[in-house]
Amino acid sequence: MPHLHYLRQKCMNALNLLRVVAHANWGSDEATLLHLYRSLIRSKLDYGAIVYGSVRKSYLHMLDPIQNQALRLCLGAFRTSPATSLHVEANEMPMELRRRRLASQYSLKICSNLSNPARNCNESICDSLQFRQRLT
Repeated sequence: MPHLHYLRQKCMNALNLLRVVAHANWGSDEATLLHLYRSLIRSKLDYGAIVYGSVRKSYLHMLDPIQNQALRLCLGAFRTSPATSLHVEANEMPMELRRRRLASQYSLKICSNLSNPARNCNESICDSLQFRQRLT
């Protein structure tokens, strides 16, 4: 997938910028670095996640290390720190869960607008959501 390779390269360039700002001696604090991560890297990973979220997992797994490297830089963690502890410490979701969440939010947005032309494609999901809503 050329788009995913392009996305990975753009994120790696932003990660290099984050590396410079996170210098050990004169670098920025954790909150500022996390804010930079969210605006420079995570925004790129989120854009189009609804579309490319359905590709093979091997393609998606090439994007996950970008988030882990960025969180290690922001938190000042060791390279051997587990990714799950980084996610908890930075209050960030793993990329797989984030992609699912973004897809669910988009689906609900389509379902909520009756005049949306994409609603017909998403009708089975909308019907099951309305059925669950009636049960509660």
